[in-house]
Amino acid sequence: MKKLGFMKIGVLLLSLMILLAACGGKPADNNPGASGGEGGDNAGGEKLSVGYYINGTLGDKSFFDSVQRGLDKAVKELGFEAKTVEGGLNQADWAAGIESMVASKKYDVILVGSSQTIEIVKEMAEKYPDQKFIFFDDAIDGMPNVYSMTYSQSEGSFLAGAFAGLVTTSTDLKGTNPDKVVGFVGGMDIPIINDFRVGFEQGAKYIDPDMQIVSSFIGDFADAPKGKELALAQYKSQKVDILYTAAGGAGLGALEAGNEVGMYSIGVDSNQNPLYPGSVLTSMLKNLDTTTYRALEMFKEGTLPFGTMEVLGVKEGGVGLAKDDLYEEHVPQAIKDKMLEVEKAVADGEVKVESILK
Repeated sequence: MKKLGFMKIGVLLLSLMILLAACGGKPADNNPGASGGEGGDNAGGEKLSVGYYINGTLGDKSFFDSVQRGLDKAVKELGFEAKTVEGGLNQADWAAGIESMVASKKYDVILVGSSQTIEIVKEMAEKYPDQKFIFFDDAIDGMPNVYSMTYSQSEGSFLAGAFAGLVTTSTDLKGTNPDKVVGFVGGMDIPIINDFRVGFEQGAKYIDPDMQIVSSFIGDFADAPKGKELALAQYKSQKVDILYTAAGGAGLGALEAGNEVGMYSIGVDSNQNPLYPGSVLTSMLKNLDTTTYRALEMFKEGTLPFGTMEVLGVKEGGVGLAKDDLYEEHVPQAIKDKMLEVEKAVADGEVKVESILK
């Protein structure tokens, strides 16, 4: 009888343990990022994971580095886990590299961008509909698992062109010549880079309709020596005293050339003023860092509008000029005052900036 009693108690205890376990469990969250908690966790308590694929390498002090800063901030402040994969310069490797990240199923969202990868991402988004993508610097609209953010580089470049026009006609800066000629050095002769060029030309002519613009293209975004060679040709033989570079890492050579000959330049994407203080007078900022962080924060909160794209211009703070202590030190007050007027005119819509991408 005692043995039977112990058996009954054991069965009751086992049943109670099973019941408690069933009541204490939670269903798995199949929509990571839809209701993130503290520290970037999804509803299941696991940290949200971001994969950043670079169709190039870090170290450009410009485009890709800016996105990385935004990602680093999201890791630190929002608690994401992240991995950055540098795909290198061989375009033939990029599709396989991105697909490898998707197929691993390690990432709640994959961060990738530039017009050079747009077709790859479209293909991957269609092939893997459960994978979320944040795409930057070009438009992918209408795909339910892709959010894209573009930047009005034409508006930002308009500001750079107006600034260049003011510098080349200034009598307060050493190194300028009396000729109304400014330069542009682009990475590749492709639509998005030509959008930089068109905005720059419009901005320069806004200051003076007689302004001439000399344009050169490097052929890629990595050949800094070629960038320097083209810039030196503009400075030394084409009457340019300030130029604007939209060429990623290759543009670093153009900035070096300006410093070498004692003339001026305008950086791009990130604040490149500290590279050559007093020679790089300002930089056109594509605020990829702040907008990357913004997108990841919205993803964590479940408010990122997948299936849509946003265009971020001067009014939205997506683009602008770098105005750091070096800008304050080296740019004449008359130019700073005029640029405030120009920026307001663009933000308020008084000036309609052209774009070849519209």
